[in-house]
Amino acid sequence: MAAGSKMDLNTVIQTIDLTKQYDDFPAVDHLNFQVQKGEIFGFLGPNGSGKTTTIRILIGLSKPTEGRARILGYDVLSNIIEAKKYIGVVPDTSNLYDDLSARENLLFMAKLYGVPHDRRESKANELLKTFGLYERRNDRFSTFSRGMKRA
Repeated sequence: MAAGSKMDLNTVIQTIDLTKQYDDFPAVDHLNFQVQKGEIFGFLGPNGSGKTTTIRILIGLSKPTEGRARILGYDVLSNIIEAKKYIGVVPDTSNLYDDLSARENLLFMAKLYGVPHDRRESKANELLKTFGLYERRNDRFSTFSRGMKRA
């Protein structure tokens, strides 16, 4: 968050003139919206209307051509590490590595997200237990059912 900027503590997600241009195609065209704390929000629209592109920008997988996107006041371009601490996404397909075990995938992701080295193992075990996967922690991710992968 920029020094001196005011953050509305009730605004969880905000886009300001968010734009993503692919050559001559405007996938997202000056999108402005806010999601307030406690609101339930969804993206609805036909194919090609910018739903996935907007989500990819919000979670830091794509950069906007213009405009801003913020998660709890953290700009997703200039402060994505802080913003990602407050983001949870369950995609249709997994971005985890099939050749790694569930535990290894979690340890790797913990490293990427800056979890201190001495806390990674305990955090991974905590998550595996929470989602009922602890007994399968050393099994390759490729052996998991689709439902298990989404957990």
